[in-house]
Amino acid sequence: MPAELTPDFPLFLGLMLAAICGAVAALVYVVALPGSPAVALAYGFGGLGLTFLAMGAVAAGILRALDGE
Repeated sequence: MPAELTPDFPLFLGLMLAAICGAVAALVYVVALPGSPAVALAYGFGGLGLTFLAMGAVAAGILRALDGE
């Protein structure tokens, strides 16, 4: 049975990776001392999570647009 790539999969994958990065960012931010380099690491993980979410949304939009042809 051939697998079909629906727009839900990249959106789910992006959201899942964003949630993992968000959880890591929150844990690092809570444990980090104020002014330490770990705070920048927490912001980096948060930004990475937003990037994963945006990439998943763009891929889902492209798949949805190509599915309409």
